[in-house]
Amino acid sequence: MSLDISVWIPDDNAYARRDVLVNPPGISTGVGAESFRHRLWGSAAARRLGATFLPQLADITVENRGNLQVPHGQLDAFEQECVLLAENVEQLSAATGIDADRILRYLTNARHAVERAKAVRGGIIIW
Repeated sequence: MSLDISVWIPDDNAYARRDVLVNPPGISTGVGAESFRHRLWGSAAARRLGATFLPQLADITVENRGNLQVPHGQLDAFEQECVLLAENVEQLSAATGIDADRILRYLTNARHAVERAKAVRGGIIIW
């Protein structure tokens, strides 16, 4: 299994009050292997750098089902977290043993999803 990022828009008629949009053709939505919940995004290194959104992927609860939902109003803060991790990718790579270019690809996918979400006044979900 792998972690993917999608764009959602609020919809009172959809499951969990959201309607997940179909991704445009050719869009990469991967943000890592399932193990990256803990190994990368929930790592002590990511937390030390100040990440607060992505580490939630490691905190599986009944309520979140292991998913991370970021509503429209928090997209700027989520994007800033992605920038912060990208700026410190070498440190994150050294601490986790994950190739820096791979981490950057996942962060780029996340930032592209944020752009798409902003365009439709929606949010993102990583699942």
